[in-house]
Amino acid sequence: MGNPDRPDQKNRQRARIARAASIAIACAIFAAAPPARAQASPSPSAQASPKASAKAAPAKKEKQKEKSAKKRRVIAISVEKGEIYTITGLKKGAAVQTKTVSNPNALSVQPQPSGDLVLLGTEAGRSKIDATLANGEQVTYDVTINAATPPINSLRSGTAPKSITP
Repeated sequence: MGNPDRPDQKNRQRARIARAASIAIACAIFAAAPPARAQASPSPSAQASPKASAKAAPAKKEKQKEKSAKKRRVIAISVEKGEIYTITGLKKGAAVQTKTVSNPNALSVQPQPSGDLVLLGTEAGRSKIDATLANGEQVTYDVTINAATPPINSLRSGTAPKSITP
C-alpha cells in the first residue's frame, strides 16, 4: 500500500510551483511595460497674474500639506482562495473600513480583540481595507484574492450529458 499523504504533498508542490510561475510572469510583464511618456502638446491652462499668484502661494502650500496629510500609504496583499492572512500591528479599538472593489463575497474579514484582522479569501475578487497602525499612521490595504476556479454562484450554464442510443 502507498502512503496516503503522498497525493496531498504532490498537490501542495504543484500549487507552490504554480504560484511561483505566476509571480515570475507578473514580474516579467511589469518589467517589460514601457515607461510613461510626456504629452507632445500639453493642454493649455489658465495663467494667473503675478499679484494673484503671490497671494495664492501660501494658500496653495496649505492645500498641499492637507492633501499630503490625507493621503494614505497603500499596502498590497495577495491572498489565494481558501488562504487565511492575518494583519498585525494595528491600533487597538480603531475603526476599520472595508470597501469592496469587485465581488462582495470574495473576502471575509474577522477583527480580533488584540486589534489584528484575520482575512479569509473565499472567492476571486478585490477589496480595500482602511486601517490605523499602532503608531497612528493611516494605511489602506489593497487585498486581491486569486482563485483558479470561477465563483460559486457564477451564471455559466452546465453541459448536458451525452445521449445514450440503444
